[in-house]
Amino acid sequence: MSYNSQVLVVDDDPACLQILRKFLEKDGYRVICVPDGPRALAQARALKPDLIICDWMMPGMDGPQICRAVKTDPALKDTFFIFLTALEKSYIGKGIAHGADDFITKPIDPVEVSAKVKAGLRLSRTQKALWNQAQRDALTGVYNRRYWDNFLLQACRDATPFLVAIVDVDGFKEINDRWGHQLGDDFLIELGRIWSQNLKEGEVLARLGGDEFACFFHRSLTQLNLLRQDVEQELSAAFPELPVGLSLGHAAFHPRRPASAATLLAQADRRLYREKSRRRANRKRA
Repeated sequence: MSYNSQVLVVDDDPACLQILRKFLEKDGYRVICVPDGPRALAQARALKPDLIICDWMMPGMDGPQICRAVKTDPALKDTFFIFLTALEKSYIGKGIAHGADDFITKPIDPVEVSAKVKAGLRLSRTQKALWNQAQRDALTGVYNRRYWDNFLLQACRDATPFLVAIVDVDGFKEINDRWGHQLGDDFLIELGRIWSQNLKEGEVLARLGGDEFACFFHRSLTQLNLLRQDVEQELSAAFPELPVGLSLGHAAFHPRRPASAATLLAQADRRLYREKSRRRANRKRA
């Protein structure tokens, strides 16, 4: 049974929706049925289903239009998409050209539905696992430098203000030299976990390399600094033997003052360097 898999079914025929719901729920899937394209896209964006089954011919927004919208949405583009149609087989090529992954033909055969949904979900899980391996940092599990660079480039094309922060562990070399690299690795893993847990939807943490992390942040600079303080406190509680400090440099993006990803990172890096120098001098005086 596949209780954790969610399937969105789109068809303007209530009888067809009822039949598919019955077959899919029998196989253990969570099923959401909608009768038209606009509601289908709204549900897809809200729920991020594992698989979509969509009728080809519908009034208003038809199946190919829904498929194109799904496959061009960065948050949905990897969703396995199956067309449902009574049209002749020559339409299969057209459907694949629109971005569909498979076809189910009408009249509906429960054996075909079960087999194709299972195969689609299996392939989708494999693709997601490979994507995670390619986009995640092997040590900490947060996003890696490759993902960060692509994400920030796209963010700079959007008309939404945000902050970029670069975060560096104070005295990390001393931690490795005095307490060992294993404890240093454990510290970075915990840093990534705690920081990620405190982010809101749309905010991102990535490890750039070594003890340096980058954060994409939608809230204010005051809230960013409060987040940094909260993470420091939780790390101090988890590693009471270590000197815990996080230096932070930031840069602000606003659509009225557009800047490139490279410019934002350079600004954040300069501020990070100044803060590290100041904090280092304060530690020496203490």
